Amino acid sequence: MQPKREVFNERDLTYRYMPRDNGTADVFIYKFIEEIHNEAEEGCTPSFLYEFNEFNVNMDEITEEMIAENPLDYLDYSAETESITLEERVSAMEEAIVDLVGVIMSD
Repeated sequence: MQPKREVFNERDLTYRYMPRDNGTADVFIYKFIEEIHNEAEEGCTPSFLYEFNEFNVNMDEITEEMIAENPLDYLDYSAETESITLEERVSAMEEAIVDLVGVIMSD
């Protein structure tokens, strides 16, 4: 699976491992590409371009410790045997947004 690209407001993203009640975890892997500055706005907070991958895994097969050892090993990972439903994907994105808002609001 080819990683996607996205702009984020956080600089030090490496991975997120979000356990779910059903024994699986939603995993997000991030690889920093470049810092982006909007030249038109003075004092603007920079944004950061990342390649990223997202997938769902069985927590018994791939643990957070495995991901933490070297997250970039999973940048191209694809969980071929398990498909994620649209509801699960939306739920994971909602949780990630809530996490991100919490980080932004704590600054």
